[in-house]
Amino acid sequence: MEEPGGSERGRAGKPARRHVVAAAVRLFDGAGYEATTMDGIAAASGVSRRSLFRHFGSKEDILFAEHDELFETVTRYLEATPGDDPAATVCAAARMVFQAYVDVPEITVPRYRLVRAVPRLRDREIAMTARYQGAFSRYLARGETTGPRVLAGEALAASVIAAHNHVLRSWLHDPDQPVPWARFDRAMEFVTRSLGAMLRSSGQTAAAGESPRDTVLVAVYPSSTGGTDVLRRVSEALGEGPG
Repeated sequence: MEEPGGSERGRAGKPARRHVVAAAVRLFDGAGYEATTMDGIAAASGVSRRSLFRHFGSKEDILFAEHDELFETVTRYLEATPGDDPAATVCAAARMVFQAYVDVPEITVPRYRLVRAVPRLRDREIAMTARYQGAFSRYLARGETTGPRVLAGEALAASVIAAHNHVLRSWLHDPDQPVPWARFDRAMEFVTRSLGAMLRSSGQTAAAGESPRDTVLVAVYPSSTGGTDVLRRVSEALGEGPG
């Protein structure tokens, strides 16, 4: 990626990409998304048209370039972090995303307006949100495919995304206010309180080598019920008897 006066080595670097994204967002915000051309973005950012198309396939790709980079960073973080406290890890990942947004209001705020105004951009953002939710769910499931842990993980992933977006939107509506970090942390604590405990409990059970069939079954029957009948009913409840 070429910058005015930039070297070959620095052309595809992160600062250069951010420079292009910022220039594009200014054009989108001023002239309108549809009216802005790739040629106009190349001219405004001081890069060649060829270089621009080599690194970004479309205006959409430019607008969401940092989204893609951030997602890769978050997935690497999840892959490198042990699952001792999975809920806390996912909250930390969500905090990374939130930090990335509030660090560049000159890009984040106008992009938010554009996404609300252009339906296909909204579709792209929805797809990105689904990617985060999927990554969080997979991390929280830790290889399991069914059972309470998977359900709790999917519910927690969706809740973390919802809480993140709720606080972020409140800031985007008034970006001159201080970044609401305390509110963000309270939101994360709120959504992870019960589901996080369930995930930790499931992890401890798995670490102890227990399977779902090792759980305790409690059955209450009238004292007049015979022993044979109790055994039959319990067997049927466990799926081991006839029926």
